[in-house]
Amino acid sequence: MVLETGRGLNQENSLVQAEDTRWGSYFKIVTSLMNLFLKVLNILTYVEDEGSILSNQNQAFGILRYFKTLDFVFYLHLMYGILHLTNVLSKHLQKKDQDILEATYLVRGTMEVLKSLRDMGFAKLLSNVFSFCQKHNINIVEMMLFQKKIVEMTENYVTLRGRNTKVTNQFHFEVEIFRTVMDMQIIEFGDRFSELSTQLIEYMVALSHCDSFAKFDKTKLLKLSELYTKAFDDAENM
Repeated sequence: MVLETGRGLNQENSLVQAEDTRWGSYFKIVTSLMNLFLKVLNILTYVEDEGSILSNQNQAFGILRYFKTLDFVFYLHLMYGILHLTNVLSKHLQKKDQDILEATYLVRGTMEVLKSLRDMGFAKLLSNVFSFCQKHNINIVEMMLFQKKIVEMTENYVTLRGRNTKVTNQFHFEVEIFRTVMDMQIIEFGDRFSELSTQLIEYMVALSHCDSFAKFDKTKLLKLSELYTKAFDDAENM
């Protein structure tokens, strides 16, 4: 049984290979893996049982075991949610006819959505994860007995190697994974699109001659001059 990779429209029904470091590339990989999850499990099972090389069988066994854990499914859905947002922004920013002011609004909007997801998105994400596990007949982590209700989230988290920890499942998935990853993404996003650079673009738009200086705004020009204190003194600002 072979699952071929493809290009173009074929990628909707095949696994996608990473070709670059763009958000869109990773988003396609995660999306195709979610859509073809059962097929991937079937292939791994086949390799584990029928593989001609023992090392391949062992590798397939390890990957298959990890894919059937709540940790992996949780990470998969978390990255899907993040990459979906950044991919939408990336596509808009790559448009040749994109208005620069509209682009800054998109950047701000994406940041606000990321922050909102960080503060209020855990419950919905966890619900999607459980639904995915049930759909694909994944025993929501054999070692963690989540089959009854989410009440089990109050139990102590057990590592993939079967070791008990002193933190609850709720704390592990919400704090140690979800919030930590979201905070990292928000910081990285802020570094790439800093508030200062976004403001600078907004203020510079006031100098655009398009549509007979339709976006001319004296207030923004004054704020622009305040960012360049060495170029404009108080008298010039007045």
